[in-house]
Amino acid sequence: MSTPREPTRILIAALGGEGGGVLVDWITRAAIEAGLHATRTSIPGVAQRTGATTYYVEVMPAQPGDPPPVLGLNAAPGRVDVFLGTELLEAARRAEGGFLTRDRTLALVAHRRAYTVTEKSEGGDGRMDEARLAQAVRETAREAVIADYDALARQTGAALNAVMLGVLAARGAVPIPPDAFRAAIRAGRAAESNLRGFEAGFAGASTPAADAAPAPGAGPGDLPGEARALAAEGVKRLTDFQDAALAEQYRATLRRFAALPGADGALVAALAKQLALRMSSEDVIRVAQLKLRDARRPRLVAEAKARPGDIVHVVEFMKPGPAEVLSLLPPGIARPALRFVERRGWMGKSIALNVSPTRPLGFLRLRLLAGLRGWRKRTLKHAEETAWIAAWLVLVERALPLGTRLAREVVDSARLVKGYAATDARTRANWRRIMEEVLRPALDGRLPPDLAADALLQARLAAQKDPEGDALDRTLAAIAARIASPSPRLAAD
Repeated sequence: MSTPREPTRILIAALGGEGGGVLVDWITRAAIEAGLHATRTSIPGVAQRTGATTYYVEVMPAQPGDPPPVLGLNAAPGRVDVFLGTELLEAARRAEGGFLTRDRTLALVAHRRAYTVTEKSEGGDGRMDEARLAQAVRETAREAVIADYDALARQTGAALNAVMLGVLAARGAVPIPPDAFRAAIRAGRAAESNLRGFEAGFAGASTPAADAAPAPGAGPGDLPGEARALAAEGVKRLTDFQDAALAEQYRATLRRFAALPGADGALVAALAKQLALRMSSEDVIRVAQLKLRDARRPRLVAEAKARPGDIVHVVEFMKPGPAEVLSLLPPGIARPALRFVERRGWMGKSIALNVSPTRPLGFLRLRLLAGLRGWRKRTLKHAEETAWIAAWLVLVERALPLGTRLAREVVDSARLVKGYAATDARTRANWRRIMEEVLRPALDGRLPPDLAADALLQARLAAQKDPEGDALDRTLAAIAARIASPSPRLAAD
């Protein structure tokens, strides 16, 4: 009588276009090449980023004289030996579903994000906390390796799925020899580039870590430790966005706030993040800069599923409106022009442009637009952003003597302001309204600071949740009632 054996169970979560099906095909081909029994199934996700496609593979060594085993067709919570995730949120979702367990699961996860519809449509910064997502994976798996495999794929000009296959092979977590994986890759398309990615992942030691802590003292000096890594990223962002002078202005502002009485590390860290984002608020010049980035090419090639030697033609669909175009002019010219356009009822119109950076004329158009970076400080957009940032920082400084918590909420109120044209005008109007109806009573002594901090948070969340403003109206009405009432309780929707 043969000894009962267990298969190796592999669960894979991949988004559309990431080659999850090809990855599964490589694994099953390699298993068969190695003389193993194998079965695979997949469950499609919902339209692109709404959800991932999950793939499930079981492999088992074949024993002479044994009948073929009956292998499973779907993953069961608590019974997954190896998990491969090409995106951090999807990995955390599988952890939440109980598929990753402390007693058996090896999790190999790419530290990358493809933002959900909800995250992108949020009125402010709706992105989920990547550190918490990674922690969820680590706390539920026997061993979790979370690294920037996507960067390694870009460095080698390979697809992410090939890199992750190499990582899987290097770990020895499945009973398949590395040469069987190599043979499976050679049997498919784009074998040369995929083998490069496989070997890069297999090398293992060269994989760039995603969660490496910054070295002590990293980032600008004279700042609390919690803020240094964020400030260093802010300096890089602003230097790339404009120049070293803007980055130095950013550093000087952070140092000034760090020296204020009551400013702790959490406050300065929050300010480092929001200030960098506001000082690099995207305009059409920045859009052109990003469209020309070399780093986009490997991703576009991968999305097009192009083979080596294929020509990939790219067309950028752009629809700038009057506000975006006229914001490139000096304030003295742009403001009268915008008033004229508004009187004519043209603000809702846009110019449809199909620009191809892979063709000479399209590349030249984007290059000329990106070359206006030196002109940026003379534009209306820059003047308006500078004025808004100055007003915001004044409120942060005035709130700080009333408590760090209140000042932190004023810092985070910057998340409200975003977008172009009508969206920009609406979010700025909501911000001004919240500052006037919530922060001003606190500054005037009519609302206790702790309650004001809660009220600012509730008002910001309401504005982000409901672009039409109904939720904000109800929340501000509740706050106004609290200000007028002696009750210590703050009620808000």
